[in-house]
Amino acid sequence: MKRIVKVAILSMLFTILLYVNAFAETKEVKLNVDKDYTNAIFYITWDNVEEKGSVELTSPDGKVYSKEKTSDNVYEANGEAIVNVGQPAKGEWTIKVSGDNLGVVKVEAGQLPNSMVIDSFSVEAKDDKYIAKYSISDCPEQVQVEVFADTDSEGFDGENVYSGTCGQSGEVELPLGNLKPCEYHFYIRVSKDGAFKRAYTDSVISISRKDSQKKVNDVKGGKYNDGYYISWTNENENDRKTVYVWDKDMNLISEVETEAGDTLYYGDFKDSDEKVYLAVVDGNDCNYDKIEVNKDTTVDANVVYDVEENATNHRFITADVTINGKAVIDALLNDELMLEGQTESGKYRINMSDGDNVVVFRITDEKNNVITFTKNIYVDTVPPALSIADDIDNSITSKDYIYISGYSEEGAVLTLNGREIEMEKGYFNKKVSLKLGENVIKLVATDIAGNESQYSATVTYEMSKSSRRELYIIAGVIIILVVVYMIVFIKGIKRRRKK
Repeated sequence: MKRIVKVAILSMLFTILLYVNAFAETKEVKLNVDKDYTNAIFYITWDNVEEKGSVELTSPDGKVYSKEKTSDNVYEANGEAIVNVGQPAKGEWTIKVSGDNLGVVKVEAGQLPNSMVIDSFSVEAKDDKYIAKYSISDCPEQVQVEVFADTDSEGFDGENVYSGTCGQSGEVELPLGNLKPCEYHFYIRVSKDGAFKRAYTDSVISISRKDSQKKVNDVKGGKYNDGYYISWTNENENDRKTVYVWDKDMNLISEVETEAGDTLYYGDFKDSDEKVYLAVVDGNDCNYDKIEVNKDTTVDANVVYDVEENATNHRFITADVTINGKAVIDALLNDELMLEGQTESGKYRINMSDGDNVVVFRITDEKNNVITFTKNIYVDTVPPALSIADDIDNSITSKDYIYISGYSEEGAVLTLNGREIEMEKGYFNKKVSLKLGENVIKLVATDIAGNESQYSATVTYEMSKSSRRELYIIAGVIIILVVVYMIVFIKGIKRRRKK
């Protein structure tokens, strides 16, 4: 019995799917356009006026119009669709309509009788109200008027704040109470029978609750090195704020919700930026001020540290600070404030501890622009390790060489009598040539901070008895040869004189 019921259910589902597929369809119609239209619409209808269909038009040159690709040009409703194609390409157009049980599809093309020119459009604040004024020519007596609030002046992707049927000119009050505080570019959209025109205002309207007492405290901002910043004070550590950044034309380029406790926002100028405007807001019912920051602003100050290297064996360095004009000098050592509110140029001493140190001098001019001078420096006052395997000081050898070996700190430079010698993982073994008599051997290990460890030894090289005997014999032979040579030489001189 269960098997029979299951088979019956499956059969019913299969029948339903066949029924759906039978009525879900795509109809294709060809239309030849041979007239010179300047602003054309395609009016598409189908028999079943209760059904909504989706349309796709392909021009002879391959351009596609659809709700997905050209949403502003396509109007779709039950039983009809209107597509504004502007100045259409001549030739055969392909129109596809998809839907359920559409029936016969018809397509007509025609010229819009009115161009609906937007002669003027503006929005202004007046007595705590926002009034939109417009004027349209070459349009029907009644048109659909919509006003949108956009955070930039392009894209026509703003929030609809007004919609109504209006005459060719007039003014309407805009209910903007639900807009969040920001700078807005408004645009108008005028439409009739699927055709429309749009235009932005030339001005920017600040939607800020000027009568609100809710305003972020101690807001400052300006240029920060090669970027820009805005800072503020929170009433409690859980406060969150929203930071806005606009370009020179007041187009919103950044909207960032800060983390709880944050009191600083930093951004980088883009290559195309000449200046930016910044603001920080607290919720939707608040007031705010904008801060202008110019890219070419400079802080006239300089800091020169007396140590060029990034390592030293001294526990302090000196910073020579020069400021021109009114400015405040602050300094931090390892993120801790060590100097605050100085207003005079001068030399400042920084006392440091062994290890890594980060010194930052921050100079703020009277317009809150900031420049920083950072020094990363490693302090090491401990001499490097230097260990000798066998102490050779005061040793005597009969060989004309000696080996010296041991260990020193990796990274240190090791020299032997002024010449650098190589180490392998800190170990070294070097053959040293000796001259007769006393030889002074001096090893010096120097680390990156300039600390030194030294080892000195005196090694005496003496010949062995056999070597001395050989040397005496050789010396005797040489003396005899010299005497014989002198005798022969003198006799030769005497013979020449007798002649």
